[in-house]
Amino acid sequence: MERAQQKVEGRNFDIRKTLIKFDDVMNDQRQVIFGQRLKILKSKNISETLQSFLDEVILNLVKVKNDYEKTNDKTIYLNAIKNITGNILNDDELVALTNTTNSEYTKKLKEIFELKHQERVKLIGMTENNDIEKRIFLQIIDFTWRSHLQYLEQLRQVIGLRSYGQKDPLSEFKKEAFILFEGLLEKIKTDVVKFLLNLNIVVSQEKKVESKTQSKVPENCLLKLMKNKKIQRNEKCEATGKKFKNCCGSNL
Repeated sequence: MERAQQKVEGRNFDIRKTLIKFDDVMNDQRQVIFGQRLKILKSKNISETLQSFLDEVILNLVKVKNDYEKTNDKTIYLNAIKNITGNILNDDELVALTNTTNSEYTKKLKEIFELKHQERVKLIGMTENNDIEKRIFLQIIDFTWRSHLQYLEQLRQVIGLRSYGQKDPLSEFKKEAFILFEGLLEKIKTDVVKFLLNLNIVVSQEKKVESKTQSKVPENCLLKLMKNKKIQRNEKCEATGKKFKNCCGSNL
């Protein structure tokens, strides 16, 4: 009984030790992702990070463009570039870009990205735009990381079968997990750039009217003195000396 118990305990110990080694691989990746999230949360402006992502994405697109020039396979080229640009350019414009040099090609894509950025800033302001970019970045990281964890869990459940091929399951898991993690990082960069390229901000008309009204009224107007309170239409406004319905209230 003692010998049997020792064998069982030894086997269970080896299982736990192996599980810890598998968890260490996932933990290393988790630290990288969480470090990236923390950096984004602490940064007031992530434009530099986004610019580096854009440079890497465009570099990959240049390679696709060069391959297209060699093979002249229009379908593969359009599928690859539309995965990044979405619908901001039609097929004819994308094909026309291939007639430019690599530097012109890169410049054109950067101009499109910068134009979309400036449109958002003009519409909602720099601060609000920075907040939106950070939220999008974090949401994409969280979503892709959850999917990645599911892939790793599925991989860990079946990796033991590699032992039948005289391969070490742990070594195979490390290699496969590294490849998946590289794909994860690449997907984050691609998704962030694609989302921002195709992002359209819509400001409601009510918000525009409210902002316009608030910017015009003086400090002693009822709109500011009784903010978030119900104002009677016949109540006298100190700013104009008129009834509310005949001054500021007439614009509402």
